[in-house]
Amino acid sequence: MRNQAFRLALAGATMLASGTVAVTPAAAQTSTATLRGQVRDGAGAAVARASVTVTSTGTNQAYRATSAANGSYVVNGLRPGQYRIVATGGDGARFERVVTIAIGQSATVDIVLAAAPAQPSAAPGQQPDASGAEVTAGGAGEAAPGDIVVTGTRLAETRTSEIATNVSQEQIRTLPQTDRNFLSFAALAPGVKYNDSETDKGFRSGAATASQVNVFIDGVSLKNKLREGGVAGQQNSRGNPFGQLAVQEFRVLTQNYKAEYEQAGSAIITSVTKSGTNEFHGEVFGQYTDKSLTEKSYIDRREGRAKPDFERKQYGASLGGPIIKDKLFFFAAYEGNDQDRAFNVQSTGSAAAIEEFERFSGRRLSEFEGAFVSPFRSDFYFGKLTLTPDAQNTFDFSFSRRDETDIQNFGDNVSYENAENKRNRVDTYLYKWTHAGEGFTNEFNANYLNYTFNPVSLNPDLPTFDYGNVIVFGGKDSTRKETQTSYTLRDDLTVTAVENHVFKFGARVEVTDIEFINNAYLQPRYTFARGDNAGTPDDPSDDLSFAFPSEARLGLGNGRVRGSNTQFGIYVQDDWDITETLELNLGVRWDVESNAKNNGFITPPNAAAALRSLPATDYFNPEDYISTGSNRRAFKGAIAPRVGFSWDIKNDQSTVIFGGAGRYYDRNNFNNTVDELSRTINPVGLFRFSPNGTPRNGQPTTAWDPRYLTRDGLLSLISTNPETGLPELLATKNNTKPPVNDQVSLGVRQRVGDFRVSLSGSYQRGRNGYTYLFATRQNGGTGPCCDNALLTNVRALGYQQVLIGYDGLDTRYKALFLTIDKDYTRASGWGVNIAYTLGKGEKNGGDLFSLDAVTPDGYGWRPTVGDERHRVVLSGIVDLPLGFQFSTLTTLGSGEAYNITDETNGTQPGQRVFRTGYPEKNCIKGVFAFCEVNLTLAKKFRVIGPDDNLEFAVDVLNAFNNKNFAGFDEALNLSATPPDLLEAPNAANAQRLLTLPRRIQFRVGYRF
Repeated sequence: MRNQAFRLALAGATMLASGTVAVTPAAAQTSTATLRGQVRDGAGAAVARASVTVTSTGTNQAYRATSAANGSYVVNGLRPGQYRIVATGGDGARFERVVTIAIGQSATVDIVLAAAPAQPSAAPGQQPDASGAEVTAGGAGEAAPGDIVVTGTRLAETRTSEIATNVSQEQIRTLPQTDRNFLSFAALAPGVKYNDSETDKGFRSGAATASQVNVFIDGVSLKNKLREGGVAGQQNSRGNPFGQLAVQEFRVLTQNYKAEYEQAGSAIITSVTKSGTNEFHGEVFGQYTDKSLTEKSYIDRREGRAKPDFERKQYGASLGGPIIKDKLFFFAAYEGNDQDRAFNVQSTGSAAAIEEFERFSGRRLSEFEGAFVSPFRSDFYFGKLTLTPDAQNTFDFSFSRRDETDIQNFGDNVSYENAENKRNRVDTYLYKWTHAGEGFTNEFNANYLNYTFNPVSLNPDLPTFDYGNVIVFGGKDSTRKETQTSYTLRDDLTVTAVENHVFKFGARVEVTDIEFINNAYLQPRYTFARGDNAGTPDDPSDDLSFAFPSEARLGLGNGRVRGSNTQFGIYVQDDWDITETLELNLGVRWDVESNAKNNGFITPPNAAAALRSLPATDYFNPEDYISTGSNRRAFKGAIAPRVGFSWDIKNDQSTVIFGGAGRYYDRNNFNNTVDELSRTINPVGLFRFSPNGTPRNGQPTTAWDPRYLTRDGLLSLISTNPETGLPELLATKNNTKPPVNDQVSLGVRQRVGDFRVSLSGSYQRGRNGYTYLFATRQNGGTGPCCDNALLTNVRALGYQQVLIGYDGLDTRYKALFLTIDKDYTRASGWGVNIAYTLGKGEKNGGDLFSLDAVTPDGYGWRPTVGDERHRVVLSGIVDLPLGFQFSTLTTLGSGEAYNITDETNGTQPGQRVFRTGYPEKNCIKGVFAFCEVNLTLAKKFRVIGPDDNLEFAVDVLNAFNNKNFAGFDEALNLSATPPDLLEAPNAANAQRLLTLPRRIQFRVGYRF
């Protein structure tokens, strides 16, 4: 009832907020910017009570401030874009400049008033950019007395403690990219990696998983709260989270972000969408590439395979402009993304295994192998209205929809028959009201997000047959429909009336409703294995072969799982100018969730008895896992203090020392903590088979009978032998804590001529990651798995095994970040941005399951999957003769870590040893293991007038056809006969490539 009342209140607030200033204080800097500085006279003295007016050149909306006694001024709540700054002193002295300010910036413009303005001219050190704007080399600084700069100066942020990278509209339009996913430009920020897989797009930062990032669009969080975390709609998707045509610009924050940002333990991307202005602007584009424009890959050549089919078409249009001049504006965009890419199904099984498969299954491997097309279709729609009735108020109303289908999850050893259609839909609605008062700015935001993830098996009526390392065929073993619906109220109040301080107070309330329909194993999944899996090498009678399955899984329920969670967060932030050169950023944030752990769950009596039958240890107390429906309390300790500083040594933004420390809480995914309920409503029966029914590794088995090769056959087995087909018991700890990341950084920014250089050191320590452990270990819970006596008791209570949730996954990350930036300008004709990361990421434990040691700490520290010591990302834009323009986005890396499992001591949990491998370096004479050079050559033509252009561009992607190998041998077993040795991580043994081979892509676009 409370949540229902909140939804009604949200609807009412959305309709009525235009008549009342919202005081429900969250997203101040997530979608706006701040302009600040000092007002002085020609002699350098502070000017008090000077009038500063900042007017949008697109909408004519004006923001006003008055300088304080020390000459300082602050203008807050600015939407990213171009503004005219006009300052006037009491004696009539005047200053004027046009600037461009980026999202999330706290930019500085120091004003010098002059009695007699000069003719428009460029200030020293400034150069006009591509649009006629001017850029101050190294960032904003003082204008020379008397100068009136009437073209836009793109401001660079220097006085900030944040480690952040802004990506402009110029970069988004100009730099080469594979498929118009704006997230790909996140790689321009040091410490951030973009995954450009053909089936899985996303980004991550540091040693944290991709689940600990967050993306904000106009202040709306796209956090996935269902399974994988990270960005809604990006789990195993090759789609784009938001149409690039609708994105104006964005900002990547990797460290020291302030208290207004929430639900992220690593990187945050905050972006702002385009809006209409007083002039009509539009764009139409198309881009195309296909098989004929693509090289044959190294692995296809090596394996003698034909070049797979490939075609990608992307197209779209946008239009924005005035409905009522200076008052009401619109913007609308559409993007389509059609892809057809073939994936090869080719077994990696040995000749003996393939012969055995064909002999016992009656199928030929050739029935399944070959190249099969994976079609992907995506449509994105966006619409926005902006109302500026007066200088104090701005209202935004927007809607977006992302709709896609994607047939995937096949290839290598998985047949096309086993594929699924991943259907994604993400809808967002936003109402935002910004009110600028005397000495304060208030931003109110009401938004709605609905995310549905619905993977459907192509053959839901067929069982799954998994012949280990040879082929998987039949239908996909599950069809799911998962829905996340979020209703959010957010507000920020920024107060600038106190001299030398900018105070921000904010709050956020979100209700998230989640529904799982998980039809797992409606048709059984049969797993076949070969060898002596019973652990009795001298007794061949219990060995496994492809003659019968070693295991089967069958879903024994078909219920829906529903949950609702209210999230509340508040923060306070003070940006304090202690002196003209030293700024201190002090903030604290507190978040709490009402139902993060499925708090109302009541542990079934048999489950409680099973837990109590197990020994208590230093990591497991049975009573901590038994829920009465009232003893799970919300975690109230998510208090996150944050402190930062920036010291402008010379007070001219040429040399700035900065740093900070803070705590950042993320959240546990709903799926992690609701598994105990899901397994109760929809248990999955596990059946173990053997030739003679003898136990295998301490677990009971059933003698195989062909009658069990159907769902009905397995159900009949349960009816005659209740101890077969028992489900696992998963239990959630009552006091589970959310993931948290502590961060510390220190750095320096230096202006060197036209270049901005930044060098910073970073340390991050992550804790409380969620994983599952065995609770049935030998030696009172401290030995190997598993104790047969304990398992006997557990089976008598109706469970196969007991796994307990544990918040003990830890990470640590040490890095050095170096960036060198020279922004592109029309006058100079070139620009370059370089980001270098020297990093080391480590973790303990496994992933969602840590079953090979007693606890994650038992694994010790080892490199995280994806750890890479060196990474360089270079982007550049150069004007060429005859009106051509060249650009590049180049990535060089030393090679990402991958796991190696040593099964010399056995194949069971506790017997395996985990190691780490890195690929051989095969690029630039062995300096790097990953190289991708993307190039673009573009030419623009005027069509009708000076304000439109027709652009033709050719992208050469992976221009040098670098072979970025992956998919190496990840297992060895020196006890096998013959010994299974580890293959070298080189070209001969790679199973896949991280990037597509060289390909050409054509683009055409018309803008006016």
